[in-house]
Amino acid sequence: MKRSLRWQLGLAVAVGVGLVLLLAGFWLATQLRAAMEQAALSRLQATAEHLSAFLPFEAPEHWSKGEYAQPYSGHYWELIAWPAGQPHRVYARSASLTDFSLQGQDAAGRAPVMASGLMRMTGPLEQSLITARVALPVGPEPGRYMMLVAAPAEPLEVQTATVLAALWRGGLMIWLLCVLTSALAIAAAARPIRLLQRQLTDLDQGLRQRLDAEVPVEFQGLVRGFNAVLEQHDRTVTRHRDAVAQLAHELKTPLASLRQAAEAAPTVASATVIERVQRMLPSIEQEVARARIHGPTPGLQPVSLLEQVNRAIQVCRVDHGIVPGDIGIEIPHGLRLPIEARDLYTVVWNLLDNALRHGGVPVRVIAVGLGFEIHDAGTASQPASSSGLGLGLVETVLETYGWRYEVRSSELGGRCVRVSPRSENAPTA
Repeated sequence: MKRSLRWQLGLAVAVGVGLVLLLAGFWLATQLRAAMEQAALSRLQATAEHLSAFLPFEAPEHWSKGEYAQPYSGHYWELIAWPAGQPHRVYARSASLTDFSLQGQDAAGRAPVMASGLMRMTGPLEQSLITARVALPVGPEPGRYMMLVAAPAEPLEVQTATVLAALWRGGLMIWLLCVLTSALAIAAAARPIRLLQRQLTDLDQGLRQRLDAEVPVEFQGLVRGFNAVLEQHDRTVTRHRDAVAQLAHELKTPLASLRQAAEAAPTVASATVIERVQRMLPSIEQEVARARIHGPTPGLQPVSLLEQVNRAIQVCRVDHGIVPGDIGIEIPHGLRLPIEARDLYTVVWNLLDNALRHGGVPVRVIAVGLGFEIHDAGTASQPASSSGLGLGLVETVLETYGWRYEVRSSELGGRCVRVSPRSENAPTA
């Protein structure tokens, strides 16, 4: 099932924020629980110190007052003595404990100790208690007494549960607000994408020819590249349309002449047919060559100029009967041009063929700047020309890639054809 980018981003934000808040909530809950237990421990310690300050050690039967005098009230204390060299013993306990011993619950480590130092134990009538153990520096033998002070655990548990519930409710509200805010931010950030999507739909329906350049910086490269592909496509279609129109125009006259000859006589001389066909063949060959132009494509990898020059020289040796020393090459191995290999070969071969046919040997191929030059000696009997099938096709190929060629005189005595990008400065004649 395909999901929109906004949905995926929203889900990622919701999960990410939820996990962060969950971890933060667990940490905060732990800290709050520890703080509340620490506060309860401090209260019990203060209670123990208050009780011990007023304990009449000489009359222990009068020690229990208030809630510590009511049986099973949940508030208890027990004074433990450990004289030197003797076992622990209960020195006194609150009247609320009656016959129950807190020391018995604390013995042998049976009472679990919390991180804060509080102990949990079960008191009389299965009461859940929180207990603190406080060493007392007072009494008949200072430093020889310890007090166990207990209070009901339920108030602490209720208070802790209330605070934690409020914490989780607050975390849930924060999560919802974060998700809502993120959704609004994602919707605002995705607006250029929606506009671009609508433009692509209009483009597909033929309602527009190009994408708008007014887009965020992150999409400008994409839009420029897409528009460049569209422009290249338009140029290719225009070139093919013009080629078809040109071919139709070139073929119309010889075909009409051949038809008239056929209508004028029952038979047409073979010489007439051959003449008309030979007139049509150059036009057909030219337009077929134009149709084979590959043109630039996204991800086009530059190709080695030296490899294509060597390929073209091998063909020219067969066509023109030249020897190895007739064509000199001054091209570094690392020079690569951003032109498709077949199209680059077409350019190089046509220029070399034209130089050998109309210029004459020796011919030199030299790397210059981002492009190259082909020089001829001007020793051929045929006059030099910058028009015709060869250079006409070369011009078409180079224009397709945003390159150009220029003709000037060569120091070898003939002419020099320089091939270079349009962005490169024109050479001085």
